[in-house]
Amino acid sequence: MSAERSRFVVSAEWVQKQLGAPQFRLVEASWYLPAHKRNGAEEYAAGHIPGAVFFDQDKIADHSTGLPHSLPSPESFAEAVGEMGISETDTIVVYDGPGLFSAPRVWWMFRIMGAPNVFILDGGRDGWVAEGRPMESSAPALNPVAFHPNFKESRVTSLIDMREIVDEKTRQIADARPAGRFTGEEPEPRPGMRSGHMPGARSVPISSLSENGRLKDLSTLRSLFTEAGIDLTRPVVTSCGSGVTAAAITLALESLGHHDNTLYDGSWSEWGSKKDTPVETGPAEPITYRLPQPLTASVTRLEMTSAPKSSLPVPVNIQTAIIRATSMPPAYYRFLYRQVGARWHWYQRLRMNDDELKAIIHNPKVSISVLYVNGAPAGFFELSEMDNGSIELSYFGLFEHALGLGIGKWFLLQALYAAWQNAPAKVTVMTNTLDHPRALQLYQQFGFSPVESWTELVQPPTDQELIDLMRRDYAAL
Repeated sequence: MSAERSRFVVSAEWVQKQLGAPQFRLVEASWYLPAHKRNGAEEYAAGHIPGAVFFDQDKIADHSTGLPHSLPSPESFAEAVGEMGISETDTIVVYDGPGLFSAPRVWWMFRIMGAPNVFILDGGRDGWVAEGRPMESSAPALNPVAFHPNFKESRVTSLIDMREIVDEKTRQIADARPAGRFTGEEPEPRPGMRSGHMPGARSVPISSLSENGRLKDLSTLRSLFTEAGIDLTRPVVTSCGSGVTAAAITLALESLGHHDNTLYDGSWSEWGSKKDTPVETGPAEPITYRLPQPLTASVTRLEMTSAPKSSLPVPVNIQTAIIRATSMPPAYYRFLYRQVGARWHWYQRLRMNDDELKAIIHNPKVSISVLYVNGAPAGFFELSEMDNGSIELSYFGLFEHALGLGIGKWFLLQALYAAWQNAPAKVTVMTNTLDHPRALQLYQQFGFSPVESWTELVQPPTDQELIDLMRRDYAAL
């Protein structure tokens, strides 16, 4: 069985087959530090992958900040890439010389500016040349187009944000610089800049993420983050020397299904040059506990656009009742949640405190209905009214003792009847590969169609965390 790879990385073989295809765009984004003794623009002029345009990260930047290649405004970015003939609807493949150094930065820029279909060439330019694939030296003919930006400002961290993150520890900090610069044992390449790291930061050197210019497989990446002390279920801000290689960590996180991440655009060139920003030297703080390895779940979102027309009889020889709950106590909700979801790695809501949980389950747009079989609770479903007029079947399932009674399909149909009671625009549901192995098939059988898929991470609790959570809940019951 082959190792699982990032969905954002594409092979040279695939790229070569796409050359010349409509709405397929290649972008060379090579940028180097002085120590590399390479020049991206010169290498591009001497030869590049056929049809590729050159993205100059020093020029396509906000020059008013005084920092190297700061993120440009959405308007400036759109104008620059539009002149290259790149639209936000194109399939865009970015590459650099060594394979995983500066390309992730441009991959990240395109994505936060609103282009969804952006990928990175595995092995980069050097790998392409080593395999004897075609190159050209003539510049491609450019046909300017309109790039319509949809800037995701929340994915960018400012200096003000970073000060709060360091002070309040609201996010984990992953630093892509070499280990020697992180500890302060090696000087920064930019003159007049302190070396070391932000308090609480973790070292994730960019060199650890790839091998021979190729992003490592997902299992290895998960282990790297865990060993560095990064909890993949919590928010992360990425940083580096100047905001370029931080995006390689972002790429690795997104590849693992971690979406609550931001990039500190000023990075160390900003933080390390200030006189009032705290700096620590030496290795990162010791890891005081070891988290279990996170699990990767392949998530599928499904939609149902019309009410079910089928019906099923009430199961015989058992007594059933479905009662809609109002103002359910958090401890009782957690009891239901645990009884249904323990086998399927449902942890998220168990970790919430009472106030966080009440904000969800007591929301007027959320309804929870409990199934009773022969007088005892046997399952529940939760419906959420969404802002777009749809209803989401947020949770559904049976207790273990209710399995095998022949009521699963009947109970799902009752949940769908309840969802369609007020004629929503559609009903949606999400399932993943950690759920019941027949869940996806069952939803499709009842009229749902898959519309979207992605990967997410699930962090199992430690044994001590499980004990603490159960003590809390049983004390409240």
